[in-house]
Amino acid sequence: MNAQMKRAAAAMTVGGLVASGLLAAAGAAGAMPSDKLCGASDVEVTVSPDPSHASGHEAYVLTYTAASPTTNCKLQGAPTALTFVADGQRIDDVAAVPDATAANAAPVNLRDGHPAVSRIVQASAGTPNPRTPTTITFDLPTGPGGVPVVADWPDGEPLKGATVQVTAVG
Repeated sequence: MNAQMKRAAAAMTVGGLVASGLLAAAGAAGAMPSDKLCGASDVEVTVSPDPSHASGHEAYVLTYTAASPTTNCKLQGAPTALTFVADGQRIDDVAAVPDATAANAAPVNLRDGHPAVSRIVQASAGTPNPRTPTTITFDLPTGPGGVPVVADWPDGEPLKGATVQVTAVG
């Protein structure tokens, strides 16, 4: 092999190593989608009124944020086993059902700086429940993981009607 070909081969080898190193670093920095299902310890959830609701409905946004900078897990579908709680007592006369799109929802990768959201939707004309929630509990869409998630309900916000819909995490 002549000297020019050796230099070209060496340059290609070094270039290939550099390129594969850059791809590996980009993959780690880009945080590839996770196959790990989120558990209650992986997320922090807040609930706030949603000002952009459909006519005749009110919505509350559940915002899921990563519990730590190293969190990288997957949520898919709608929260289940949603329970409204007023001062430590369960509000039993309200059912939470997933909306029609929840069964076909795409997975969402939750990681630091990339929150996810779902919504609780109620009819604005529904009869207000005599008890105002103070917290909610629910299982993550990816399964209970043994521990339900607990989040504070917005102060003084009424619960209306006998049924609410819960949307998929997106």
